[in-house]
Amino acid sequence: MEEKVVGIGKSSARTPKSSMVGTAVLLVLIAMVFAALAFVPAIASAAQEEVEVRVNAPAYVEGTFNATIRIDSVTDLSSGQFDLSFNSGVVNITNVKEGEIDGVAVPIFMWHFFDADTVRVLVCMPMDVGANGSGSLAEIEFEVKGNGGEKSALNISNEMLVDTKAKKIDAEWYDDEVTVLGTKVSVNAPAYVEGTFNATIRIDSVTDLSSGQFDLSFNSGVVNVTEVKEGEIDGVAVPIFMWNFFDADTVRVLICMPMDVGVNGSGYLAEIEFEVKGNSGEKSTLDLSNRQLVDTKAKKIDAEWYDGEVTVL
Repeated sequence: MEEKVVGIGKSSARTPKSSMVGTAVLLVLIAMVFAALAFVPAIASAAQEEVEVRVNAPAYVEGTFNATIRIDSVTDLSSGQFDLSFNSGVVNITNVKEGEIDGVAVPIFMWHFFDADTVRVLVCMPMDVGANGSGSLAEIEFEVKGNGGEKSALNISNEMLVDTKAKKIDAEWYDDEVTVLGTKVSVNAPAYVEGTFNATIRIDSVTDLSSGQFDLSFNSGVVNVTEVKEGEIDGVAVPIFMWNFFDADTVRVLICMPMDVGVNGSGYLAEIEFEVKGNSGEKSTLDLSNRQLVDTKAKKIDAEWYDGEVTVL
């Protein structure tokens, strides 16, 4: 009886079927893992960033200022609306201008006062145009009405954003607050003087100034006042109502704006002309007293007052 010899390592040798199946499954699983890892970044990049809208205003304000309604990471914006509320005794809105998102204008469809302390703003892109990216929905122009230290919240309500498919765009909305800069009055004179010289009564960050007064005292043996001339605040003349010598070392000055006119900003209340009477090295303080500022509503304007000093060359 012949013996059958099995050739080891020849092509006729076969791999068990169960082993082939296991290898195939392993290869499929590896492929699935790599496919999943490749897909994760795609999912992350497809997720839209959260849209944020916030009032962007200076923390401290005077005269006039602008605030923007800032928007970040919006997609396909077609239209929107919001109410902006404020304390009209502190600030007031004078105009609302179009915004801009990544170089694309965002037109103001309309805006109006909903009440004395609130404006309603509607924005609307042209038909079938959607804005994408970050920028501003609108630019709001304000004028300051309050006194130094007074505050006003700038609160957004009744807010909504809509895309070109008429679907609401979810967003986080944030308010803001402004504080009116305090008013400061100071004697602005050269440190060293000779012959004749001028000093101004400098004023900074005033709102709605209607009238005021002050006494300016000095050492008449060193310097003497010869004239008091009108001042100027942000290009607006501040008339001298009257001035006179209260005594040999003091002049009293009264200023008064025309009826119902309030002046805003920074400049000077009056310009004082002096002549030098003393000798080299002698000094004179220039002291402010009996001082008061009043707005167009006959309310006192709080201010910090600072004196000066001169030395004869």
